[in-house]
Amino acid sequence: KTGGKKSPEITKLLNDLNKKFGMNAVTLGFPKSEDGEIKTIERIPTGSISLDIALGGGLPLGRFIEVSGAYSSTKTTQCLHIIAQAQKRGLVCALVDVEGTTDEAFAESIGVDFDSLIYSRPDGMEEALQLLLDLQKSGEVHLAVLDSIAAMSTNKEQETTMEETVRMGIPQQLLGEYFRKYQANNNRLEREGHKPFTIIGINQLREKIGAYGDPEYTPGGRAKGFACSVDIRLRRGDWISEGTGDNKEIVGQVVKFKIEKNKTFKRMQTGEFDFYFSADNNAGIPEFFNDNYKEIIVCAVEWGVIDRTGSWFVYNGQKYQGMNNLVAALKDDATLIEKLKEEVLFLATRKSD
Repeated sequence: KTGGKKSPEITKLLNDLNKKFGMNAVTLGFPKSEDGEIKTIERIPTGSISLDIALGGGLPLGRFIEVSGAYSSTKTTQCLHIIAQAQKRGLVCALVDVEGTTDEAFAESIGVDFDSLIYSRPDGMEEALQLLLDLQKSGEVHLAVLDSIAAMSTNKEQETTMEETVRMGIPQQLLGEYFRKYQANNNRLEREGHKPFTIIGINQLREKIGAYGDPEYTPGGRAKGFACSVDIRLRRGDWISEGTGDNKEIVGQVVKFKIEKNKTFKRMQTGEFDFYFSADNNAGIPEFFNDNYKEIIVCAVEWGVIDRTGSWFVYNGQKYQGMNNLVAALKDDATLIEKLKEEVLFLATRKSD
């Protein structure tokens, strides 16, 4: 810059480079929005308020996100909630169901609109990855969930019999190539003014045999770990049971999360939330939903949005005796929980700067 302005030489250079490589290939300074403001990361809710807060407001769009965990840690269910939240915001979503276990009625019960969902059951790893690339290149699809990375089988593996030796490393090499193409395509989409493509890869959490240190790993190779911007690990906590004696019934579970990697917010954040898989629960939470009411109260108390003294909760001068009364107020006023979430998110992201 010369005197706060671009010099004629720099202006000519940028114009020549953009003519050569394409629109917005090179800019002076970081690209700005149309109104000249610094671009902020667009985020979508996950279906868990505490997880949204730990992520910095939700999942960042235009990134590869890995959601891993042991079996029964609600990985797929939470990702279906993310699809439902994204669809509510007008995003076109796709589900690449490698495992072939998605149930339409179950997905629709938690808010997924199957009539506007692009759905595929690929017959191999090569088809699944090429399908994702084609969806991305179109610029018409904004988010895809891959269920799951560990379940993908290569053509080479399928063409051999069970007793034949299969060369190791083929899936890892294919994923490494895919992620290189993925980011290049996203760069092109953003330069052309399209929304970047977001991938949520569901993966299994496995253990190495006889390993020193942390034995846990996720299948897919090292390139996957470098490519992901957010790495969320889910674990099953305690069961939630109600009743006593012969009438005692397990109605839900505690889901614990740890954000192993986050390139858009603070990493190594941890937390937990209650998940109910039975509609017959005292908390009044629908089947296969998280308890957002209890979550937001706990988070609001933690961040000082709600004052708590003993059993009394105070918010905006209004007093509530006991959490049950405050939960009832949240259920009666749908805007109240959104207002609480907005205030908590503002404080959580501001204090981390």
